[in-house]
Amino acid sequence: MPDVIEKLNHSIVQHGSYNRRIYLMKLHECDMPSIVPVLERLAREKGYEKILVKTPARNRDGFAKEGYHQEAIIPRYFKDREDAVFMAKYYSSIRRRVKDRQRIIAILSQADRYEQTRSHQTNDLFWGVQICQQDDAPEMSRLYKAVFKTYPFPVFDPHFLIESINHHVTYFCIRTDNRIVALAASEKDPDNLAVEMTDFATLSGHRSQGMASCLLRAMEHEMIQQGLKTAFSIARSFSPEINIAFVKNGYLYGGTLGNNTNIAGRIESMNIWYKHL
Repeated sequence: MPDVIEKLNHSIVQHGSYNRRIYLMKLHECDMPSIVPVLERLAREKGYEKILVKTPARNRDGFAKEGYHQEAIIPRYFKDREDAVFMAKYYSSIRRRVKDRQRIIAILSQADRYEQTRSHQTNDLFWGVQICQQDDAPEMSRLYKAVFKTYPFPVFDPHFLIESINHHVTYFCIRTDNRIVALAASEKDPDNLAVEMTDFATLSGHRSQGMASCLLRAMEHEMIQQGLKTAFSIARSFSPEINIAFVKNGYLYGGTLGNNTNIAGRIESMNIWYKHL
């Protein structure tokens, strides 16, 4: 069962046995520093292996004093002014140890060799991007099931997708022969003028054709129209294709979240990429 997303005090957290961690997704300013022992207690009660918090940089020292260390940063995330830092605390020596670190470094080095591509006209015309509607949810869920063995959020459930569309997420798709073959989502944080570019998935047989980059550019264009200032993504560190797509589109590397997410059947480390729109 996917992890739950709920309020803890006034803040929003995701937690559960699926990822075996707590992710403090949105920290309410009135919850510092009182939320720190609450997170610790929940982690110990549930036997979780990691706590990850996304917090304004002004709270970095407060978390560091409690044994957290910084894994990544997004400059000017909050209202295009204050940095966001990802602070982590581990409760498992195995979870703390990133066994495939050299592979992650090699993929980052591979991605770094690509320069931002400035001419996209051919691909953008060839792969027409559409915004998904509620009626697309069953087909979207089938695509996510076909691409991912496991996923950290319940995108296999059409009802979750519909609820997301009705609230804070815009899904984008590419169709061939009137069939969705590639998907991605913009999860908006309008209070902070930020957006997460996430949930990229392309059916096998349609990969290596530039669809992820095409989706990303269309997403950026729409988010700029909505007045958002900073885009970021939490991308699979073992996927050369998605990391290269972000580099080609001008994103900068913000750090790696070690052994962070249950995706594609196992716990994987994730890379942070960001761009000021």
